[in-house]
Amino acid sequence: MSSLDNNTTAPLPRFRRSAQAPRCLLQERDVALLECLWKYRALTTSQLEVLRGSDPNPDLRFVSRLTLTRRLKLLFHSKYVRRLARPSITGMQEPVYLLDTEGAKALSLKHGEVTVRAPSQTPKLAALEHILSINQFRVSLNAACATALKTDESPLQILEWRTSNEAKIRVAARKTTLIPDSGFTFKTPNLKLFYFLEVDLGSEPSRILTEKCRSYYAYWQGGEFAQKYFCPANVGFRVLFIAPTEKRATTILKSIQKLDAGHGMFLVATQDEITPEKILHPIWRDAVQENRRSTLTGN
Repeated sequence: MSSLDNNTTAPLPRFRRSAQAPRCLLQERDVALLECLWKYRALTTSQLEVLRGSDPNPDLRFVSRLTLTRRLKLLFHSKYVRRLARPSITGMQEPVYLLDTEGAKALSLKHGEVTVRAPSQTPKLAALEHILSINQFRVSLNAACATALKTDESPLQILEWRTSNEAKIRVAARKTTLIPDSGFTFKTPNLKLFYFLEVDLGSEPSRILTEKCRSYYAYWQGGEFAQKYFCPANVGFRVLFIAPTEKRATTILKSIQKLDAGHGMFLVATQDEITPEKILHPIWRDAVQENRRSTLTGN
């Protein structure tokens, strides 16, 4: 245990590394934390708290948020992680963490070569917030599945998570390309479900949203989805829109209502509903019946 964990050292600066930082001896739970940053690219303290707290191995969890934040501080000053400030008009939000050089070296010993991007390639604040919003969905879904497993409910599992580039769609019938924020395959006890994720930034006009939805429907109707994902032609997928506000959610639903067909393919929720406690519950609305009744488990 480091002297920082014993809280015997002077306070360290928050966003500037100190030359006087205590020595960091990596623990197994630290490596698991670094693996999260490698996998997700960027995470807030709260997102790390959820991920590490839902680990099935109790030895890899942090006993409290205070223990986690102290450890993150030590890992930052020892160059295992990077810590970025997130200023906003309402004040400073909680920091975001990325894997750094020493962390990549530590993971390379276990996984083969792991690299990190140069500081100059760090996403700008708006792009970073978008990444965090995508990760909020993924973190919440993972944690909800872990909770269901612990309470002996029906086992739920993300079988595959595809990045934006991996989920890219070419729609031949419309001569267009769709780039979802991600795609994932979800397993329930009786079903294998396919989803694409669209974390809405509130910037696209309604007509563009409608055309995007028409392209998703054409992708399924043309048989390209079944061909790419090796499933029967009658198997479909759903597109999940995450809206930043309730007003924007209404705009998206109205855009979907303009479709001639395929309305039920699209589900909408707001960003503040994307939590481990809510994500598997009826928070999702479709454009036909706007009451929150749909869930991700096929109901």
